[in-house]
Amino acid sequence: MHTQLTTLANGLRVITATLPGFDSAAVGAFVDVGSRNERAEENGIAHFLEHMAFKGTTTRSALDIAGEIETLGSNINAYTSQGVTAYFVTGLAKNVEKSVAIIGDVLTASVFNESDIATEKGVILQEISRSTDNPGHIAYNAFNETAYPGQAIGRSILGPPEFIKAATRENFTSFVARYYTAQNMVVVGVGDIEHVAFAQMVERYFAAIPSRPDVPAEARAAYVGGLKRAPSTKFEQVTALLGWQSVAETDPRVYAHRMMATAIGGGMSSPLFQEVREKRGLVYSVHAYSDHGADHGDFVIFAGTTAKHVEELFTVACGELTKAAAQISEQDMVRAKNSLLVGLATAKERPFSLAQGIAGSLFERGYVMTPEQAIKSVEAVTADDVQRAARQIIASQPTISLVGPVPEADYHARVVAALH
Repeated sequence: MHTQLTTLANGLRVITATLPGFDSAAVGAFVDVGSRNERAEENGIAHFLEHMAFKGTTTRSALDIAGEIETLGSNINAYTSQGVTAYFVTGLAKNVEKSVAIIGDVLTASVFNESDIATEKGVILQEISRSTDNPGHIAYNAFNETAYPGQAIGRSILGPPEFIKAATRENFTSFVARYYTAQNMVVVGVGDIEHVAFAQMVERYFAAIPSRPDVPAEARAAYVGGLKRAPSTKFEQVTALLGWQSVAETDPRVYAHRMMATAIGGGMSSPLFQEVREKRGLVYSVHAYSDHGADHGDFVIFAGTTAKHVEELFTVACGELTKAAAQISEQDMVRAKNSLLVGLATAKERPFSLAQGIAGSLFERGYVMTPEQAIKSVEAVTADDVQRAARQIIASQPTISLVGPVPEADYHARVVAALH
């Protein structure tokens, strides 16, 4: 794999990762903006805007966009996260120019018709309703609100129904004007692609992207922690998220924190799974993961259990974390390290996953970290590094999110006591 970066005259960055011999390719335009960039009164606009992107341009109808892509057997899609909005096409390498042309048209000439906005409001309201039927979604949103209270990063990506119902065309054009600029965007091509030719395509089809470096700065994330209960008889189980503050993606300790999460609760042979499910039968599913952004990170244990087992679940989970802070077994280290290495190795073989990683690295770090560099960082992590990561986690305030028929109790105090 060979990566190259070119910055066009208008400030738009173009990156290719050449994979010789690959018949498939991915093209993605990534914008360094997401729900954490929204003002409180417009929460949900980043995601709503992504939905509107494929509703028609000055030269293509929504059906034209879908038809042109699907006639080639390609797939066009988009997503919005807390920090990034992505528009992408996956298909055959020989059709890369068509992918660039359509994404460029979507990002430079979308019309945002009032009738389409009205229709899509119904779609998003259905999406919100579906999320409220999912206890995992409710618990996850409550976790973020509790970990980062009063901050955009703690708010829902979908936004509240009240804003969706009231959104106007001005909300879209204003948000685009603020954030959809050349300096705040990167176009990535991955596959058997020639860099110069790809950069010329991007220059042609993205020419109308405005050049303006003064993008509003996002507020820095400030972790707080706490307890959020959402009692409900709608669900039979209690969905529980138990987490702590971790480190940012740019922190050199990030790979030790990822490895710590995998060592404790990644897979069926992990100590967490064995103790909670196999030995005690407290849950059907339980796992741990770490999530990292440019300025924040979280370590989270996710499980579903009956109301009477919530306290025991937390006690056992805290016990596994304190054990990890004292000693990580060689078996768990080997398993966790190999799991991360396999993930990085396979990312090199999936064009869109590789494109996502490239864009994320550029936005978060300011440079492209290749899978090979990440592999070296993972290989360098020691058991002492992982134990230090666990001790750092324990020292922070826990965040607890509980959804379902959960009894009233001071779970926060009990978790703190179990760790000290």
